[in-house]
Formats: sequence, structure tokens, C-alpha cells
Amino acid sequence: MGKAPREVGGFVALPLKLQATGAFHTEATHYLYLKPHDPPVPDTDAPRSLFLVNIPVSASPAAIKHLLTTQLEGGRIEKVVFTEDVQAKPAATLKSNRKRKRMTAEELEVGLDTHSLPGVFDSQIYQSGSSAIVVFVDKPSMELALKAARRVAKSGPSITWGQGAEAILPRLGVKRYEHHKHLQFPSRKEVLRSVNGFMTAYAQLEEARSRETARKRQAPDEDGFVTVTRGSRGSVRAEEAKEIAEKHKEKSKSLEDFYRFQMRNKRKEEQSEMLRKFGEDKRRVEEMRQRRGNPTPG
Repeated sequence: MGKAPREVGGFVALPLKLQATGAFHTEATHYLYLKPHDPPVPDTDAPRSLFLVNIPVSASPAAIKHLLTTQLEGGRIEKVVFTEDVQAKPAATLKSNRKRKRMTAEELEVGLDTHSLPGVFDSQIYQSGSSAIVVFVDKPSMELALKAARRVAKSGPSITWGQGAEAILPRLGVKRYEHHKHLQFPSRKEVLRSVNGFMTAYAQLEEARSRETARKRQAPDEDGFVTVTRGSRGSVRAEEAKEIAEKHKEKSKSLEDFYRFQMRNKRKEEQSEMLRKFGEDKRRVEEMRQRRGNPTPG
């Protein structure tokens, strides 16, 4: 039997021993492939990250941290992100969590998916060949873990997956389904918490939709006219109506000030024109008086 390659397609082939279980009575060797993360669109975390492929089915963030930090004696890890979990999330939830005064109805609607009934499994089981991204605290920590993985790949399978951390590994086989049987009947308190969270998020969504509907109804068209429509019952709350009234009041005031300015200028122009005409008439009268007082000799 040929010797396993140390690297495959730029990946370091890290051999891991899988302990015997009740279903499989012999040990097996599992290869975990890792390399520096090089995404198509670079980000700030890429230089200090490792890209892992073919993670064990019993992998979890805690188990991967234990492997790279404790068993391989690598650097400290900031976070572990499984690519399957990232792809399962809607795109809007992956945006940066910037503080915003109000969220749109679309963002709140996406957020409804985060509220669900308690899960019937306490851990995620990943398919064979799944991948993950491990972000270290800095680049030297990532390079230290990668160097240790190359050393183990050169010497052979000397690391047992999950050794010393059995308590943090997900349950497998019969144990997993025995615990699943317990979790499929959550307590009344947990169900109530999930339902309350969903209904609160749904109420926020309805309020956001009402705000957007009211804003659209009050938006003027190209000619500056506002279309009067009949809204749904309770669609505009008192605070929204007050806000709209204040905006119209400010707009009306600005228009009123503008018209007042126009009227003031017009009155000034009319007054100047009257003074000019009065001056001309006065000059004509004075000229007529002078002609009458000094008749031309015949």
C-alpha cells in the first residue's frame, strides 16, 4: 500500500485517528485537508485564516479549536465558521451589524427565520467533505497551526480526533437519537419563549410595513400632488400621523415664507414704480407752471 501524500492540491493532508465505536470496532484514519484561506473576494480575516476541507462528521467549533490549539499546539482561534451554515443564512443577515435607527420591512422579514421552535437535536452533523473557515487572532497564530499540521502530516497519524475532549464532541449513533427523543418534547417555558420572540419580531415587521405604506401614500408625484387613498384600519399609528403632519407643516411654512418673500418684493417694485411715476408727474406740473408764468412774447 502506497504512502499517503503530505499535500494534495495545495492542501496539507492532516491524518487523524478515529477511535473505534460500537458500530465500527476498528480504528480508522481520516484525512483533514487545510491551507491558508484565499477567498475570491479578499476580506480582512483572510490573511489570518485557514480553510479546512473534509471535516469529521462529529466536528464542532469547540472540537476544531481543541484540535488546532491544544492537540497541534497552534495559536489562539477567534472563531470557526462552517461554510454550510453560512450558505444556509439569507444574504441580508450576513451584512455587518451596523447600528441603525430603524430596520426595513425586508430586513425584519428575513429576521423572522431566526425565531423557531427549540431544535430536536443538540448538535449539527455535517456531511462528509464539508468545509470550514478557522479565523485566528493573528497571522503568526495561523502559521503556527499550519506548521504543526505539516509536521504531523510528515510523521504520520499520531493525533486521535477528539482525544481529551470527548465531552464536547456531538453525540453519534444511538446516543444521539436517545437524546433526540428527549428534546422532541421541549418544556412549556422554552416553547413560550420561542413563540414570544417570533410574535415580537412579527409585530415589528407589521409596524415597519405600516410606516412604509404611510410614507408612500404621503409622497408627492412628479407634479407635486399627493394621492389620497383609503388605508387599512390602524395602518397609521398616532406617532406616524404626527410625524407626517410635522413634515407637512415644515414644508408649508417654507412655501409660505417663499411666497411672502415674493409678495414683499412685488410690493417694493410697485411702490418704486409709483414713486417714479409721481416724480415724473410732479416734474411735468412744474414745467407747465413755468410756461404759464413766463409767456413767450409775440
